[in-house]
Amino acid sequence: MADWPELLPCDPENHVTPSPPSRPDTATAPAGGPVVASPCPSPSGGLRGWLAVVAVGMGVFAFTTTEMVPIGLLPAMSRDLSVSEGTVGLSVTLYGAIAGLFAPVLTVATRRLDRRLLLLVVLSVFVAGNAFTALSSSYAVLMVSRLLTGFAHGVMWSIAASIAIRLVPTGQAVRATAVVFSGISIASVVGVPFGTLIGQSDWRTAFWAISGIGVVILAAVAFLLPSLEPRAVVRLSELPKLLRYGNLRIATLVTAAMVIGHFAAYTYVAPFLEQDAGIPSGWVSGLLLLYGVAGVVGNFAGGAAAVRALRTTTLTCILLLATAVVLLVANGRWHPGTIVLLLVWGIAYTALPVCLQTLVFASAPQAPEAATSLYICAFNISIALGALAGGWVVDASGPSSVMFLGAGFSVLAALLMTRYRVAGSE
Repeated sequence: MADWPELLPCDPENHVTPSPPSRPDTATAPAGGPVVASPCPSPSGGLRGWLAVVAVGMGVFAFTTTEMVPIGLLPAMSRDLSVSEGTVGLSVTLYGAIAGLFAPVLTVATRRLDRRLLLLVVLSVFVAGNAFTALSSSYAVLMVSRLLTGFAHGVMWSIAASIAIRLVPTGQAVRATAVVFSGISIASVVGVPFGTLIGQSDWRTAFWAISGIGVVILAAVAFLLPSLEPRAVVRLSELPKLLRYGNLRIATLVTAAMVIGHFAAYTYVAPFLEQDAGIPSGWVSGLLLLYGVAGVVGNFAGGAAAVRALRTTTLTCILLLATAVVLLVANGRWHPGTIVLLLVWGIAYTALPVCLQTLVFASAPQAPEAATSLYICAFNISIALGALAGGWVVDASGPSSVMFLGAGFSVLAALLMTRYRVAGSE
């Protein structure tokens, strides 16, 4: 039996999602699968609803681009602001930390705002934050502007998917989630390289361009999205209680293990490719671009597979990633094998955000945004932990060892995933 979660019905008059059973240690679901929050169709529906989903996905694209684009501009920013490249790099590290740590708090603090209005506020902060970054006259101003945008980033990630599934017919919730998360892959393939390219002569131009893109997205959201009243209001004191739900604990732990493993390995994939796989340095950027293209494919393929079998798809992607990473080491210096395995890694990893977000919805249907904020917190903190752990291992044992570390955490994630319980399958 497929383990795709069935969706709770809506009240067509009030768009109210019925409360699920309250047992915290089991999947809150009817026989056949867990339950995700009901994405009651918005009054607009149809083409306009899907265009609104694309607009939200473009917001994810813009936020991902602005988070990562300083990586390619570190030398120029360092020279202009008269600080070291490592110091400028904190604008990426602390940005992610702020987004993760404050996502739960800010999501709960804004729980009573209309979601359309909240999204407009978040995008307005994004536009202003990037404009302030472009205008930064000192490192201190740069960090203030980056942290301001980081606060908005955490809220954006917490509400994007839950907004998207309310804009489309009930049976197309996972497809809408895939469209939203495609913004991550597209940012890797298009946004970050383009931002790096236009910022080579003047890094501020890149942030002006990102701010301008934000204005366009803001206008699209204002035009396309209907009013979306908040649902499942959760107080800050109640947030930790969500982890009483066994499946949400499992989904959060799977996310943490998976992200730590991936970023422990992927952060140091370039030195691995050059030093251990024997890939010419001039090929690396092209291979990482192909990795990003494979990620776009994986994002939508993962969403399509999750419709039929959510738990199985998640497990398969985790194990496929672990296998690809180990085989990259075993493959040695055979370049065709390295290229194929790198593409498999890209497909497997980028399918996982759709699967994991859907698992979170399934695990806490009574509070999807609050649960997502916990997921985002775990995701962003795990990025930092993965990169940190990978750095220790690379320094101690070399790039191949960090691949095994990544595979080990992936196997841990797979073992945790086997504990995810689907009602009716036990």
